[in-house]
Amino acid sequence: MLLSAFSYIKDKTSYLQEFISDPRSTGTIAPSSRSLCKTMSGGVDWENVRSIAELGAGDGVLTRHLLKRMHADCSLSAFETNLHFYSKLSEIGDERLTVLIDSAENIEPGYDAIFSGLPLLSLPDDTRHHILQRARDALNPGGIFIQFQYTALSESLLSQYFNWTRARVICNIPPALVYRCHSV
Repeated sequence: MLLSAFSYIKDKTSYLQEFISDPRSTGTIAPSSRSLCKTMSGGVDWENVRSIAELGAGDGVLTRHLLKRMHADCSLSAFETNLHFYSKLSEIGDERLTVLIDSAENIEPGYDAIFSGLPLLSLPDDTRHHILQRARDALNPGGIFIQFQYTALSESLLSQYFNWTRARVICNIPPALVYRCHSV
């Protein structure tokens, strides 16, 4: 029991360690909560989604949640540039998952749903615009882009690429906003 408690604490502090070493790329001090994952995945038509991308997959909390929701013939491409998180994602071992140590800037077309935990406001201005343009262009007709942020300051940015609705998730550290976005 003590060993499992230690392992749990170690997993939770790995985000804090990654944030301290590179706050611009990690963007958070803790992994996504179950409430955040449920709110993000709740906006997807799971009966019709067959191709999913996750931008900034972190250590795989949302990734594992999405894999549980996905159909057997659905695929998930997880983009992550942090080597520590990439290693954790590679351990998941689900044949529907492809882990890419690549920037979200390189996403290609063909996705029904794109999930993003990228810290948009921490990225250089040209990078955030490029990612959002590429994400919008990568969506299949009728596709959805789901982005979470910790502040409403990115709303004007999102509005340049998408029409969106917002949900607040209080049960997360820190509390978050989830944007369900469709092409303008």
